[in-house]
Amino acid sequence: MGFSTNYENVNDNYGILPEGDYEVIIRNIEERTTKKGSTGLNLSLVVRNDIEQNFKDRYIFYTLWKKKEPTDADKQVQGYIFNQIMRLAKSANLPNGKAYESVMDMCKDLMHRPLKVTLEHREWNGQQQENVKYVNASEYPDCKHIFKDKEKKHVTTDTVAAPPNESFAADMPKQPENLSLGNLDDFEEIVSDGEVPF
Repeated sequence: MGFSTNYENVNDNYGILPEGDYEVIIRNIEERTTKKGSTGLNLSLVVRNDIEQNFKDRYIFYTLWKKKEPTDADKQVQGYIFNQIMRLAKSANLPNGKAYESVMDMCKDLMHRPLKVTLEHREWNGQQQENVKYVNASEYPDCKHIFKDKEKKHVTTDTVAAPPNESFAADMPKQPENLSLGNLDDFEEIVSDGEVPF
């Protein structure tokens, strides 16, 4: 019995996401510095699976960069663009007027908050890449997203109000003190960022 190719219901789950609006949840935020010395807040956003939309559980990465010549307002938020940080906080529905010691302190409140992002494509080094053009408040603020990981963490408005400890070490099960990692000869060392597949 033969078959014919039929691409009607095929989703490319590994290609670039189409341009458009996506309801997302903030999964993780890290501050990183590139080899050239630029520092940015890297937000890992996940397309929510608790509402009807395409590409559920896919990641979208969004970076806010520090300015080379920050204004006085930018210096209040450690050199990031003040208006971008305030737009993100407002879109994530953080309380107006709440005081924070630092941007990273505010990021703790941003964890697991829903947002709506508008994605566009841009060319970078000869390749099309995803780019978050706009960040807005979610149209579905009552979030019931379930993360696709070993523990199936369920996110509700209650867990958003009091985000759990998301540190890697805190999520690791306790290991016996005499645990051996075994033979690691089969693992390949990645030498540079250019060899990383993402």
